[in-house]
Formats: sequence, structure tokens, C-alpha cells
Amino acid sequence: MGPVLQGAPTAHALLLTATLTTKTAPVVKAASTTKLSTGALVAAAVAALLIVVCLVWAAARWWAYEPRWMVSLRHCVAEASWRLSGTWEEFADWLRLGR
Repeated sequence: MGPVLQGAPTAHALLLTATLTTKTAPVVKAASTTKLSTGALVAAAVAALLIVVCLVWAAARWWAYEPRWMVSLRHCVAEASWRLSGTWEEFADWLRLGR
């Protein structure tokens, strides 16, 4: 057996300490109340709003509801896209020719 250090706990003292700590009265936990943070509530509200908007949009597409301004807007955007691509091609040709 090795030398015993002064102040070091013996095996008997460790066993007694472990026995005493395990036989104490059980700890009664308080009823846990889970509260959501403000950020979580805001995220849930935004997600719910997004779902409602998507459902309304899907229903409008299902029943082919297209207001007059939507048809007009689509035509305007397509026209602008066509003109912009033509302008870009002219500019690319100008650069390619080295002017």
C-alpha cells in the first residue's frame, strides 16, 4: 500500500460522503412554465401571415383571377425587358468593334 497523504480523503470517508449525499430528501422541482420569447412570437406571426398570403395567392391563381393592372404590368415588364436586352446587345457590339 502506498503512502497516505495528509488531508487526503480515505476510501471510507468518500464512501460515507457518497452515501450521505444520495440519501438526502428528494428535490422537488417547481412546475416549469415555458414562455416563448418575443422574437419567437414575432417569427410565428410572420410565418402565419406568409402562409395566409400564399393561400390567397394560390386561390386567385386557381380561379384565374387576374386584375387588369396585373395584365398591364406584365406586358410593361416584358416590353422593358425586350428593349433593355436590345440596347445591351447594341452596346456589346459597339465594344466589340473597338469604338
